[in-house]
Amino acid sequence: METLQFSLNDNQLKPINIDSLINEVLKPGSNNYQQLAYEVQREFKQGGSPDIVKMSFDRVKFNDVTGKGRFRILLDIGFTFGCEDVRVEKKNQTSEWTFAIDKTLKTITLFSSPYAENRSTADEF
Repeated sequence: METLQFSLNDNQLKPINIDSLINEVLKPGSNNYQQLAYEVQREFKQGGSPDIVKMSFDRVKFNDVTGKGRFRILLDIGFTFGCEDVRVEKKNQTSEWTFAIDKTLKTITLFSSPYAENRSTADEF
């Protein structure tokens, strides 16, 4: 399971509007969005080379007492199969993520889907 951690500011923490927070922290085109897209691509590594075309977030749930929550990513993803010179588009795919907000450290930590493939040292070669 992979984790991503992002900094939050005071305005994002008081009071927490979780839908707005997720959309602001993971704004399309931002570095945070790109990092998340990279991790999601690893989950969808099915023999082809995955490329996230579009991501959005729904089913956002948050427990302010525990500081933990979850959300679902809706995505359109393309797969390129280089040897066959084929590109396949798959729309409306999903990925489930959990997160924890630490108000003291002013961070949100995202935890990947338990179905995501873990990176191995063999990937480095």
